[in-house]
Amino acid sequence: MFAQENGPQTFVIDPLKPYVYLKFDHIGTRKPVRDGEGNSGLWLRIVNNCRIPIVLRSFSVPEGISGVGLMDQVIENEPTLQVYSTPEEGQAIQRHEKVRKSKHKPEGYVSETSGVVRIQPGADTLFSVPLNHVDDDWHMRIEFALDLDKSSISVGPFTYLSFYKWNIPKELRPPDPAIK
Repeated sequence: MFAQENGPQTFVIDPLKPYVYLKFDHIGTRKPVRDGEGNSGLWLRIVNNCRIPIVLRSFSVPEGISGVGLMDQVIENEPTLQVYSTPEEGQAIQRHEKVRKSKHKPEGYVSETSGVVRIQPGADTLFSVPLNHVDDDWHMRIEFALDLDKSSISVGPFTYLSFYKWNIPKELRPPDPAIK
């Protein structure tokens, strides 16, 4: 518990939310950071809902790009058991699997030289990644640490925030190319 003039406080600011979380902001145009990226981006906010600052690895973005550059990883989703009731449904799933295996999973943002983004308690930071960093077959993950001392971002302990395609509001999700 953290003491304050008005009495003790809890670690979490809003008890109805996780202590740090990713919040969907919008899908919109973005200036590509690397060659080969599209102009459509997923815009997210990382929200610090705890009473300790957090730190994230960052990279410098070219001039004219909104938000900050946060390093992310693109992770393949774990396979799930699928049960289907008709042969046609099974064939549709097999077609989807062929399309899935032919897709190229993008690389997340990594950099040999990194900086640090610090987010104060109760604050958030806007960032963007290419829209293809989330898909039916993979998701993106951001790593952060509580800012306890100068080495927090180097040695952790780390917490990972994942963002999946299904975290995008349904009416805004890009269609699955395997479903026709």
